[in-house]
Amino acid sequence: MAIGFTSAIADFDQKQFDALDTTAGAASSYSRLRQHEQDARWVSRYLGWFDGDEVRAAVPVYRYRMRSWPDPSYDPHSWGLPDGIADECSPRTSLMVGGCVDRRTGFHVDAEARTPRELHRLLVEIAKHAADEDLCLTFPYMYADAKSALDAATDDRIVWAELGREAHLFGLSDPDWESSLSSRIRYRLRQDQRKIAAVPMTVGEESWDEVDAWASELIAHHNSGKGTHEHPEFVSFRYSGWQDNPDIGLLAFTAQSAGLRGVETILLWENELEVYEVGISGEESDERFALYLNLLFHLPIQYARARGIDHIRLGSKAETPKALRGAAFETLYGGVLSRAETKRLAYSGS
Repeated sequence: MAIGFTSAIADFDQKQFDALDTTAGAASSYSRLRQHEQDARWVSRYLGWFDGDEVRAAVPVYRYRMRSWPDPSYDPHSWGLPDGIADECSPRTSLMVGGCVDRRTGFHVDAEARTPRELHRLLVEIAKHAADEDLCLTFPYMYADAKSALDAATDDRIVWAELGREAHLFGLSDPDWESSLSSRIRYRLRQDQRKIAAVPMTVGEESWDEVDAWASELIAHHNSGKGTHEHPEFVSFRYSGWQDNPDIGLLAFTAQSAGLRGVETILLWENELEVYEVGISGEESDERFALYLNLLFHLPIQYARARGIDHIRLGSKAETPKALRGAAFETLYGGVLSRAETKRLAYSGS
């Protein structure tokens, strides 16, 4: 078996890479990470473990070249870690394991290589790489299974904080999906449909190019209201990356009533649909709420079920309305291994 670093994801077979872990969906897919390699702000490397022609592990690690974080949500100081834990973790002193954007991290290590002994071998190589430059290791937006495996392989030396929860709808390809839901959830969905029917609206499925001119502004306004301030031009630029990805579909659901207009962007990858971002004009009202319900829940559900798509990602935040409509939740964690512990791990392989 061969273990070593490479600087290009092209050194791995795409199907094998994606099959190692699908928990983060499109955000951690081969083609999405290949796009990150083209971003000159990041130095990307991959720790690969090959068993002949079979890829057992392919773990991306990232070093940021700039002085300030491009996304504050990746700054360990924002994670709510115990006092002092994040003090060493500036952009230039952190080696990020697994992902650096999209706020979800896949852990591309197969089941046999996730045992404590085997995973420890991989982490020692990553720690050596970090220790050579006096870096700490950060593990952003990891799912619970990856966190548990990392804890077992490091004797619980990584310090973690919960970063949020991602909502999911599963089993939509089952013809009996709706009847499998609780009566409370079925009642809520029917109540939604009555509210939607009470507001005359026109809905559609559009390409991003068809809606970009006005949708970017609505999405920017919505994000600003949630505390993420950005210019519509940057929204448009962000979607150009998804458009350029040959393996991920991008479309927009639109809804328009007498006085309001709304958009919901959708990502399609493998057998899942991701509800990505929403923007709706106007102030809070019954009319606006009907557009919101249709865009965020009912149009994606109808689209998925009509095409045999089994899984919808509903994103984080707004947990209560998602739970009321049948969502299950997975917790995402951020972890830090201090510089001293990173060196200790590196030397443990000697």
